[in-house]
Amino acid sequence: MCKEKKMDILSEAKKRQEELVSTRRYLHQHPEASMQEYETAEYVRRRLDEMGIPWLEAGKTGTVGMIEGNSPGRILGLRGDIDALEMTELNPCSYASKNPGLMHACGHDGHTAALLGAAAYLQEHRDRIPGKIKLIFQPGEENGQGARTVVESGAVKDVDGIFGLHVSNSLPIGEATIRKGVMSSANDKFRIWIKGRGCHGSAPQNGADALLAGASLVQSLQSVITRESDPLKPTVMTVGIFQSGTAFNILPEDAYIEGSIRVLEERQRAVNRNAIRRIAAATATAYKCQASVDFEITAKVVFNDHKMTDTAIRAASKILGAEAVKEQELSLGAEDFAEYLETAPVTYINIGSRNEEKGISSPHHHGTFDIDEDCLPICMAMYIQYAWEYFGIE
Repeated sequence: MCKEKKMDILSEAKKRQEELVSTRRYLHQHPEASMQEYETAEYVRRRLDEMGIPWLEAGKTGTVGMIEGNSPGRILGLRGDIDALEMTELNPCSYASKNPGLMHACGHDGHTAALLGAAAYLQEHRDRIPGKIKLIFQPGEENGQGARTVVESGAVKDVDGIFGLHVSNSLPIGEATIRKGVMSSANDKFRIWIKGRGCHGSAPQNGADALLAGASLVQSLQSVITRESDPLKPTVMTVGIFQSGTAFNILPEDAYIEGSIRVLEERQRAVNRNAIRRIAAATATAYKCQASVDFEITAKVVFNDHKMTDTAIRAASKILGAEAVKEQELSLGAEDFAEYLETAPVTYINIGSRNEEKGISSPHHHGTFDIDEDCLPICMAMYIQYAWEYFGIE
């Protein structure tokens, strides 16, 4: 009985494979940066109109579609993110990005395509739903601003639970991972401005070298990991931007550093922030410079609700088989999905999209990233099956 049910939803989704691939490739060719997804939002809204699904704006580029069931009841949110990354695509494929400097290098095009496919199916079968489903096409996941704008819009204030998924090239096609409790890390973006005093390179004693202070600071910041953090509680720091100087023979007057620091406990944020501020100020002073620091929360800890996660495990087991649904290891990957915790309990699952036989194995956020498009009907089926499990639909 379980196997028959598993094959039913997935086989229905596979019938729409051509449409799913077409949608995904269109989106892949037309990527847009976080919070600038105007054409993507227009495309999503047009598709919802064609399905007869009413929708609300959730911020400028967020969209929440609404599927009304056969009676009043609980309200379930299904979330798919829509933004791309500001990077150059290196794939030579026919559906490569047409927008220079922008690329769907994380699979959000696949999420959007799968949620649109699920939307069509759920709308066709809405008479079976004892409640309501809200389709959350969320902007700005990559810069950590999008989920917040959806919450602030009020479009999901009445939901009782929200389910999300993400394709993963860390997993082979046909597998999924999830865990109860902490699913992904908190992430702070930090920015540091160093102010020195410029002068001619032939007389460095007359200046204060901001570049040298910045270079020393980049190295000193690693002591936050080795000397400030509990070694039993993972912390990861990445400095991704270091800019300074205007000419080869001028002592730089300014330097700019930008990076991220990730933890699995929210309270560790304050410890890290205090340490970064202290080290930045002391290092700059040592080089006769000054430093100013600010922080931006780009993601909070995603905490998977136990009951909703049990529902996701049942759904995934019916789609892929119980043996293919495994426990997610603790990860310091970050995701702004946690913002929805202010509204309702959530759960989140990773769906395998790697296929080495097809040469699809590049990591996320890489110029050659791609997905095995056979994961699209799996993702579509997962959205649907989760809804069926949530509402107790046989």
